[in-house]
Amino acid sequence: MPDTPSAHNLVQSSAHGSSRLRYSLIVFAGGACYGIIGSVVKLAYGDGFTFPQVTCTQTVFALATFLLLALFDKLRGFRRVRLSWKERLQLGAMGLVSAGTTTFYYLSLSMLPASVAIALLFQFTWMGLVFEVACTRKRPHGASLVSVAVILGGTVLASGLAEGTLEALNPLGILCGLAAAVCCASFMFLSGRVVTDAPVQQRGLWASVGYFAAGLAVCPDYFASGALTSGLWSYGLVLGPLSFVLPMMLFGIGCARISPGLSTIMASSELPISIACAVLVLHEAVTPLQLAGVAVILLGVVVAQLPSFRGMTVSKGGTS
Repeated sequence: MPDTPSAHNLVQSSAHGSSRLRYSLIVFAGGACYGIIGSVVKLAYGDGFTFPQVTCTQTVFALATFLLLALFDKLRGFRRVRLSWKERLQLGAMGLVSAGTTTFYYLSLSMLPASVAIALLFQFTWMGLVFEVACTRKRPHGASLVSVAVILGGTVLASGLAEGTLEALNPLGILCGLAAAVCCASFMFLSGRVVTDAPVQQRGLWASVGYFAAGLAVCPDYFASGALTSGLWSYGLVLGPLSFVLPMMLFGIGCARISPGLSTIMASSELPISIACAVLVLHEAVTPLQLAGVAVILLGVVVAQLPSFRGMTVSKGGTS
């Protein structure tokens, strides 16, 4: 006669593992969006647009996208949650944090080799675990610790840092790169904790207000410059959704249902995607060592998911 409580526990373990894997893949997709924007920004720079103009453009189109989504929701009679001004300010602050990731990362790229800047940005993988431990007072899962170590090692290879001889680095550039990593980890942490009971479109609308405010602070003369009508709008159509709208919605769904540490690990999809885009869009050369680094990063992502796979496997074996 089967042990009913044991079988029930196995079914619960399988369901939890399946859910964990599903939401992890959603966060993985959010990180992939960030991986695409690097190539788009380089194309915009190649067309003569400046860092402040590109930065502000993506905030303008992010806000415009969420305004359109709000209008669509209103037309179809979708009822929104009533938010207090405190909650709206919290979401706006989260948008400012997201803008900080882009701003500091783009600044570090202007002062450091790209390989060094992206290596600094990817310090968000262990920073996310630090946030989790500090807030929950719980030790991270062993698989997460191993995964972070593997991903960081792969980052050094995939970024090309292991192949270059580093000259004197700009201290301000290093600070900007680390600040981008802190902002990235903070945004993902907040995505799973700030006003999570509101619909993702509504959360995104108020967050995009803060995001837009940061963009105007970077480029106050944006609308007067004429850059938007000079062709920058075409880049904004891509950068707005990919730099903020999709990550905001995907992280909002996924990060609220998995741990902050695992969220940052899954968002490391940004680096392999950025390298793939550099090859396909910018036609940049990639060395075998960089490809090996991408493989190592993906291995680290798989290691982070071992508890999910183990739970589903045990359930299948136990219910046979």
